[in-house]
This record gives sequence, C-alpha cells and structure tokens, in this order.
Amino acid sequence: MNDRRRLLIAAQPMNGGVARHVLDLVDGIPHGLYEIDVACPRRSLTWNVLEGRPEIRLTPMAPHRRPAPQDVASLARLARLAAQADVIHVHSAKAGAVGRLAAALRGRRDRCVFTPHGWSFWAARGLEASFYRRFERLAAQWCRALVVLSRHEQSAGLQAGIGRPEQYCVIPNGVRASRFDRAPTPVSGRLLLVTRFAPPKRTDIVLDALRLLVPRFPEVELDIVGEGADQQRLERLAAELGVSQRVRFLGLREDVPALLADAHCALLASDYEGCPLVVLEAMAAGVPVVATAVGGVPELIEDGRTGILVKANSVGALAAGIARVLSAPETARNLGDLARRRARELFSMERMVHDVLTLYDEIAPASTL
Repeated sequence: MNDRRRLLIAAQPMNGGVARHVLDLVDGIPHGLYEIDVACPRRSLTWNVLEGRPEIRLTPMAPHRRPAPQDVASLARLARLAAQADVIHVHSAKAGAVGRLAAALRGRRDRCVFTPHGWSFWAARGLEASFYRRFERLAAQWCRALVVLSRHEQSAGLQAGIGRPEQYCVIPNGVRASRFDRAPTPVSGRLLLVTRFAPPKRTDIVLDALRLLVPRFPEVELDIVGEGADQQRLERLAAELGVSQRVRFLGLREDVPALLADAHCALLASDYEGCPLVVLEAMAAGVPVVATAVGGVPELIEDGRTGILVKANSVGALAAGIARVLSAPETARNLGDLARRRARELFSMERMVHDVLTLYDEIAPASTL
C-alpha cells in the first residue's frame, strides 16, 4: 500500500525567480516523502528541467499571464489533481488564481497554500490595481495559508485587506550556497545585472547610471543576463546613451555563478520586489550588491554592511552607490565577505525547504493519512 502524501505544485512563469524557486523547492524535498505533481507551461524553465524525471508527474497549464480562454482547460486539469492532493501549493498570481479556485471547487481549500511572489496589484495602476486587490481579498478565502517572502509583503497584503493575520507565514527565499563556492576574482569595473526585460526591473535606469559612471571609471562595463519583450528598446537606449560598446546582452545563462565570480558589483534597480533571488545569489557569491531599497530588499541587505541600498527610480542615486563600490576596493571586499556570511547563515535553501515542509506537515500530518 502506498501511504505517501501527494503534493501538487503549480506555477505559471516561464522563467525567472519564481521558476527557480519552484525548482529549488522540488529538489529540496527528500526523495520519496511525497508523490509530486507539477503543473506549469510547456517549454517553461520548470518544465524543461523536470521533464523526464520519473518521480515527477508534469501537467501542462496555459502560459499566459493575463486571463485567456486556455485557462478553462488549466482549471479542469488542476481541479482533477487537487481532488487527489494532500497539499496544494500554488505560486504567483496566475497559477494562484486558477489553482486556488480549483482547490475551492474540489473542497480542498483547507489543503491549499498560496505564495504570491509579490502582489499582483504592485504591477498595476488605477482600476486594474483595484480589481486585483478585490480579487485577492476573495481568493484568500480559497486557501488555508498565504506564504509571503518578506515582512513587507505580509504588511502590504494585510493593509490591502487580504486574508487574516493568522493565515500568513513569512518564508524568505533560500539560495543553494554550494553553487557559489568559487572564490571571487572580480574584473575591475565589471557590473552584472541579472534581470527580466520588463518595466518594473528598470534596466533603463541601470544604462543611464552607466553613462554617468564612464567619465570617472573609464574601465566600467555592464553584463546583462536575461530576456524579455523590452530587449530591443533597451538595446536602442544603450546606443542613444553612448554606452552600447560597454554593454553585453547575454540572454539567459546557466553560468550565473561564474559570471558573479567575475563581477566587481551586482545590481538591482527594480521599482518593487518581494525577496529577489538575484540579490541572495550575489550575496552568497561574496559579490557586493547595490540595490534599490524596495519591498523585501532591506530585509536581505544591511545598508553599508552587507550591501548598499539606494533610492528607487533615481539614476543619480544608483550611480553614486555603484561608485562607492568601484572606488573603494577594501570596502567592496568587506561588503562581499559579510554578505556571503549573511546569505549562508540566514537564507539557505535548506532553511527555506525545511520551513515549507513544516507548513505542509501542519496541513497534512503524515500520521493522519
């Protein structure tokens, strides 16, 4: 008789931090502890990595971030899986909406966990933001727990009237520190931005800050890892700013640890964030980070000690923060060393997986199945 608990994980993003978070979670679950179903879009990072693993059952879901006719089929598939699951964990806005509705339709809301990875209304304005807030208030009734990545995300949810305080559980992202054991060998002036080419990530501000840095730091250059709809616009902007010869658009890369080891400084310029993995990875690699003080970022970085925090939406502030790192090698080394220690002590993948599995055990104790 098979008495293993059954876990359903659903996530819509094609790549980026959410997909990597889900993969880290799946990889961290001890083999044989759960029968695992993963619902995600075909050709997504999650699908590509997990396809072919005999212990994982994959189910396709629609890739669209906004409502689409294909969501009906996704709902039907998730409802079928939810009916058999002991724990249902849905990630990000789209899978969170469809997955929680599926759980509710199958009478499994008490087995359902939602991780927003940043509230949907953060990326919206006006009536659209108001709609998302109202929807999240409703959908919070369709799940047992709301797992947020930072205290800031919890506060924002409660201020918006989403869920009850006792539903919330703060579990920050974790990083697999062993991937970043290579000793830093920074190339002087090399900046690294790991991002997604979308407006909230503000790659435009990074390019403009690079322009300001060139007269003082002639060796400065920028590597950008990522892809997205805005890439051509950003390439044109780099040319208009006169920095295109100093910028390399590298696309999606599997060798981010090696790129980090060569970086003098890692950057984040977002208008909003939950608990960015790119910051934790840079910290784990011992690379000084200059990041905007938004969302949960100040919960990761101690300003002036384990990194540098700057005002969001400010080219001058970002350039000044980068200049602090480039102009003071000893300061940069100290920032990187303390960041590495903090990431490995407080934000390990093992800690994240342990906390998530503890929540799963509260929802579906093994002894009761």
